[in-house]
Amino acid sequence: MLIIAVTAVVYANSLRNSFVWDDAVVIERNDFIRSVKNLPSLFNRAYLTSYNKIDSMEFYTNAGSGEESYRPVVTLSYFLDYRIWKLNPFGYHLTNIFLHIFDVILLFIFFKLIVKNYRIALLASLLFALHPVNAEAVGVISFREDLLFSLFYLSSLILYIGMENASSRRQKALFYAASLVLFLLALFSKEMAVSLPLVLILYDYFFVFKQKGKEMLINFRSRYLGHILILLLYLFTAFYVIGYTSKAITAYPGKSFFTNLLTMPKVFITYLQWLFLPLNIHVTLPDDPLLIARSLREPAALFSIALLAFLFIFAVRIRKTSGIVSFAVFWFFLTLLPVSNIIPIMNYIACRYLYIPAAGFCLVAAIIIYRMKKFAGSTALLVLAFYFMLTFIRNAVWKDNIILWSEMASFYPQNALAHSNLGNSFRNAGLVDEAIGEYKLALSLDPDYAKDYNGLGVCYLEKTMPGEAIRAFQKALALDPKLLPAYNNLGSALGDKGLYAEAAVYFNRAINIDRKYVPAYNGLGITYARLKKINDAKRIWEEALKINPEDPAVRENLEKLKKIGY
Repeated sequence: MLIIAVTAVVYANSLRNSFVWDDAVVIERNDFIRSVKNLPSLFNRAYLTSYNKIDSMEFYTNAGSGEESYRPVVTLSYFLDYRIWKLNPFGYHLTNIFLHIFDVILLFIFFKLIVKNYRIALLASLLFALHPVNAEAVGVISFREDLLFSLFYLSSLILYIGMENASSRRQKALFYAASLVLFLLALFSKEMAVSLPLVLILYDYFFVFKQKGKEMLINFRSRYLGHILILLLYLFTAFYVIGYTSKAITAYPGKSFFTNLLTMPKVFITYLQWLFLPLNIHVTLPDDPLLIARSLREPAALFSIALLAFLFIFAVRIRKTSGIVSFAVFWFFLTLLPVSNIIPIMNYIACRYLYIPAAGFCLVAAIIIYRMKKFAGSTALLVLAFYFMLTFIRNAVWKDNIILWSEMASFYPQNALAHSNLGNSFRNAGLVDEAIGEYKLALSLDPDYAKDYNGLGVCYLEKTMPGEAIRAFQKALALDPKLLPAYNNLGSALGDKGLYAEAAVYFNRAINIDRKYVPAYNGLGITYARLKKINDAKRIWEEALKINPEDPAVRENLEKLKKIGY
């Protein structure tokens, strides 16, 4: 009850937050979760969304789930939320809070199983519940994958441990089978779950077998083979059956494996700093020049490598005298392994990656505080109050996209993407002048980013400056000839100036690039209507409804035709 109450209170202010960041592409602007007819697509290649469509932030029907990775369990949770809440972000945030509470309760059970100390387990789970580093995973709806995979991951681990106390062979077999099913669900929630077989081996090494290597090898088939086969089944399904070849897999930092080897220790030290002293936690962008290390002569790179080596040696040396602490340190590194950029990923640093690894830190912190004896109670209350305050404040960052990207732009003032997204946020909020300022700043940093010219053109249209808008859209298309929204916007701008024939050309070009791009059909229908070609307009809008029967703009235009007798 304490865990539930404390966790609910600290995240209560996040219930007022809106959709932010990737929420737009998986929930807010994507039709995928709005119809149960799309449920079968959870299990075939139609689930995946191409990187270009995700990056465009211009979503429409038949675009897939909005996910580049295969995470059907997460998407199914959005289906369920939409049935209840439609597009009210309150309900989605409420689900995230419930999932976080369940994760904390599971961690409490897990800690109690390995530490055999109720107070340490409770304190460690409360530290995890309140730690501000977890605010990103809880506060952003589209990062629910971290909450869900942790739910199944911890459940699978607890059932695996529970086999030791099973009262019969039948019960032991049921526990093991359930552990395998939950592991599969964890994998289909997020790829980070691939570390579980290693964690099972780590658990057995510290807490089960006395003759470490020998007994573990003898029991390999009965204890680990099932989870390894589940992992292989997942890999086969995701990469062969579904065909997941994510463009989120990108180049190494500095396009060099050596640079990556130097950079990732700095990332890990940043994670440790966020855990130990969570005062400068912030939303991250992957191309932070302060993180990338290019030479061993850089003091920060040398220090990071030395500190990580010290932690590893420390964990090895104390494994016999302080097995719990040693286990927790190895837990941190093993659970971070899937996002340690061995295979390069687009975001090689993110707060949300710490959601399950942070459990190791919280366990060590709880043991240290507990050993303070007469100062333990006051220290625990002080640390928990400190975490509570920071998390409560941190929740406000996720209130809306303007606040989020303003923080990003303040941390990365020379990053074009941060200013570009802040411009998008201002534009969506109707703050056109502020948006123009951010787009221009972004283009001064990266003059070849076509989407900023497109955004700038939309703002000029809002300010009734069609000439400037047309030039901006033309510049966008010169830089990116496949930018669908720019074709559509240029067609609309030309139509507003009465240049209907020219407008139709651009709408048709968009349709030729993507036959399912409904906004271009709608624009072309409007152009035909303006040219008094009513039958052609009706035909085009009817084609659009075959692609997306629920498109409100197209349906409204057809209703207008019915009223005038067509």
